[in-house]
Amino acid sequence: MSSSKDRNTVFYKIYPTQQEDLEKLQLECLQTLDTDLDIIWNSESFSLQVDANSSTPCLSGQLWFDNSLEDEWYVLWLLQKLTRVLPVVAQVWDDDGEFILIEAAEVLPAWLNPDNSANRVFVYQGRCALIPQPRSPAQLAYFPQNSVSLQQALSCIDKVDMSECVRLNETVDKKLANFPNRSIHKIRCVLPVHLVHALSLSPSIISSIISVYLYSDQREIQSVTKNRRLDWTDTCATNLQLTRCQYAQLYSQRVTTTSAWAHAPVGHADHSATQLGLKITLGAELALSIAADEIVTDKEFGKYLDRLKSLGYFADNIEGSKAHSEQLHKAELFYKASQKSDSGSVWLASSRALKKLVAQDRATFPDYAGMEVVESADDSWMDEVPEEIERWFLKGRQRDVGESDAPKLDAVDVEDKTGVATESVLPDLNSKLQGFIDQISSHEGAEVPDINLNVDDFMNCLRELKDTIDKGAQESESEDTSSLDSSSLRTESEEEMEEYMRDIDEQLKTTTLSETFKKDAEGDVDIDLNLVSNILESFSAESGLSGPASSVLASLGVHLPRDSDIAGS
Repeated sequence: MSSSKDRNTVFYKIYPTQQEDLEKLQLECLQTLDTDLDIIWNSESFSLQVDANSSTPCLSGQLWFDNSLEDEWYVLWLLQKLTRVLPVVAQVWDDDGEFILIEAAEVLPAWLNPDNSANRVFVYQGRCALIPQPRSPAQLAYFPQNSVSLQQALSCIDKVDMSECVRLNETVDKKLANFPNRSIHKIRCVLPVHLVHALSLSPSIISSIISVYLYSDQREIQSVTKNRRLDWTDTCATNLQLTRCQYAQLYSQRVTTTSAWAHAPVGHADHSATQLGLKITLGAELALSIAADEIVTDKEFGKYLDRLKSLGYFADNIEGSKAHSEQLHKAELFYKASQKSDSGSVWLASSRALKKLVAQDRATFPDYAGMEVVESADDSWMDEVPEEIERWFLKGRQRDVGESDAPKLDAVDVEDKTGVATESVLPDLNSKLQGFIDQISSHEGAEVPDINLNVDDFMNCLRELKDTIDKGAQESESEDTSSLDSSSLRTESEEEMEEYMRDIDEQLKTTTLSETFKKDAEGDVDIDLNLVSNILESFSAESGLSGPASSVLASLGVHLPRDSDIAGS
């Protein structure tokens, strides 16, 4: 079970503008954000640590947002809030670089380029500030001409004319307009009652549960299915809130059903609820297996509480009182946010919390089965393509290749208006694919347009191609036998190749390779049957997970039912 954090990670640093105790500043930052941190993150949650390795005193953190860009922009929104309330300056970037400048590329000054953009954009007093180049001899005293060091930037940030950053902030404000509200999708699912109880007490654990499931492999899933820590027979329906990104990933993930799970068949009203529930339950089982292999210690948290007491965090609240308990709960959240962030530690912390919650006595649980549960929210948004995206792609393609030379990405039509495949299907498909390769592929890969391809016509194309090759070979053989001088036209390389092929045939005669091919009634290799058989075998071997066979079939518009779907129906 692993995840790659080489990509899709946002980094941030917070610099105090006054001489201040960094540990005290850390607590002030977390208290300022407070409930803004208690949300459903896609993968990791916001964290903030004292950066002991930085030459400039600061707090730092990083967050792996995986496939959810919303989390990255939410971090920027949090930093804006901090810089409005506290005397701090923030810096934020991701593995692609200055994502703020990338987003606002069309409104940036002409002099700004990747070579001189380092240490020029900061979050200051709730806005994005861009350190300019000097426009007069007087500005040379504080605005560097070319490259900017971090110390230079922090010393002159208060001299930036924010009126010159209006267009930059207008672009950023559009991305942050909906915050602190986030794109949440409510689902109805069936889960073990102990898991329902755990998620009702700590809803944010769902993020780690889903992440663990998405980054697991079939071997790990089979292992936790056999060694279950939750009671799969004691279940009930419940409502959960996920981010839209989490729901889309969870929905698209294939799962192999098991007899241990009460799975509703296809077409049943509870089919989707049991499908989603099984995936989440498997994620919880995987998370509990992580916690089972770890020794839990609270010594570090005890030291953290002692430090909070010395700073007067609990004030005069008596231990055990309601106010003290609320402060203690927040302290636990602050402690989690103050720890070094990586997928392993986040998963482990959530796994430990989940282990404690599901261990509670069943007799103390509320009557979850009797609670009102609503149906899942409409998920048609997954099939929508915003007009903004279409305009962006069109604009980018016209800018790159010119409107007259832009490749036509219309769907390939392999049938005429009568529904009968035309004779020019193969040349037409070949020319469009060739145009696609020539126009929109590069060393970084190819953009794959949507191609609506009829499978029957595609197979007919392959047969047509095979017949053409066989016919050409027969005509070539006929011409060779009718011409006595044809042998004189043969080149030395052709003779060497034929000799080479004869040697290979001789070697293969001693193997069983020919027995692996399926043959027709005449004993000839059936190309069509072998092609379909091999891809179906590959599809079946994926065991419900994504793989090359399902990816190829999906790109051709073919969606085969899984074994579990067939059995369920």
